Amino acid sequence: MKIYSYRVLFLIGVLIATGCSASSSTSNGGDAYSSTIQPIFDAKCTACHGGPKTEAGLNLTSWSNLIKGSNAGEAVIAFSSAHSLLVKMGTKLQPAAHPSSQSASVLSESELATITAWIDNGAKGPEGVAPFSGNREFLYVTNQGGASINVIDVETKVVARLVDLTKLGFAAGAAPHHVAVEKDGSFWYATLISAGVILKFNRNNEIVGRASFEVPGLLSMDPTSGKLFVGRSMGAVNPPKRIGMIDRNSMAIEELEVFFGRPHALAASMNGKYVYASSLEENKAIAIDIENEESTFKNLEGPMHSIMDMRVSPDGKTLIAGGQLTRTLFFFDATNQADLPLENAMPVNGPPWDPIFSRDGSKVYYADKVAQTISIVDVKSKTIEAVIEGYGLAQPHGLAVSKDGKTLFVTGNNLNAAYESRYNFGEGSRTPGTVSVIDLASKKVIKVIEVGLYPSGIAGIPNWN
Repeated sequence: MKIYSYRVLFLIGVLIATGCSASSSTSNGGDAYSSTIQPIFDAKCTACHGGPKTEAGLNLTSWSNLIKGSNAGEAVIAFSSAHSLLVKMGTKLQPAAHPSSQSASVLSESELATITAWIDNGAKGPEGVAPFSGNREFLYVTNQGGASINVIDVETKVVARLVDLTKLGFAAGAAPHHVAVEKDGSFWYATLISAGVILKFNRNNEIVGRASFEVPGLLSMDPTSGKLFVGRSMGAVNPPKRIGMIDRNSMAIEELEVFFGRPHALAASMNGKYVYASSLEENKAIAIDIENEESTFKNLEGPMHSIMDMRVSPDGKTLIAGGQLTRTLFFFDATNQADLPLENAMPVNGPPWDPIFSRDGSKVYYADKVAQTISIVDVKSKTIEAVIEGYGLAQPHGLAVSKDGKTLFVTGNNLNAAYESRYNFGEGSRTPGTVSVIDLASKKVIKVIEVGLYPSGIAGIPNWN
């Protein structure tokens, strides 16, 4: 039995025994926080976590300060006490419960029960509203190894919500992989590889639609036609030679023939007329006229490139593609939508994983999983202008840029255990996935957010003009 198993079991017993009173005391709006939660922090926590030099940057003198989290990340995740650091520090931290100072005392079982019930009820503040409610800018991160999806608040750079797919009826091995978001943030979509489904969520992270598709992988949203395109998972051995075209309103799906094996990378044109796809096992790409469903093939010369991902620039004039095996970044002329003339095959310093454009289209960012770096390419000169290193870039995978174009967010698979968690919560807790936050002005990693196991896809407000 683990060191704190007895403590967790006792806490569960307290919650079961006092569930009604604890729930009622934390469900009456803002008064509950002021009358029950803040007094606990004042008595047990603010001596260290309060004032101008608060420990680890976590200030517990008010709800608004608590919700900002610490220098590392969030302290609470509304509606999810089991994943909230505040609760885990009091129930799972090894070898001893926080705090370690001899002059301080740990939270009692009844205090933990009260805090746990408050978090599960939404961690509501003085106004009786859950944190990060309303129309905010969010990023969605799929934890492929943990059957969950983190929702990150872009402004505060903390995890605002956790979508636990097992609580929505999916298996622990559902393998959520990729994400796409509507321009106004009203809906977002996620592929679940093993479950064979694309889910549609609303802003409140409720499932409002779904489409079935064998081993779905990457998503690409059409800016004008209301279509959402889906390719096959990289891990699929012999998937159908078709991509999916989904009506985003009805979630009805149609499969389009591509005629080559393992169609993985795909990208929608900016004018709603074409969708492009390429193969992992052949040097072939296809341009499909959506209205007429007429196809034009594009053959790439040279050894096997294994195109991993494709993106269209915000102005719709350029298509980029990353060749993993040959370490090549391809630039195609997307103004000729059917033929896609190759403009440049640029050798780069590593396998260009998930290349994306900057908001203004002047730069391309891509991850190098081998060197564990992020490279910035100048589109005009076709040269690498910077290579970013930093702790937390542990097998970097997916990339997303904030709406203002100032911040780059990068998921880190961390399957190689290059990053070790700040805290020990028992077996398997020391190698979480990461989201590295990069300030593009200084080109430095300014924060590392710990998320679930094997984070892969990440997406926010799309890069459309």
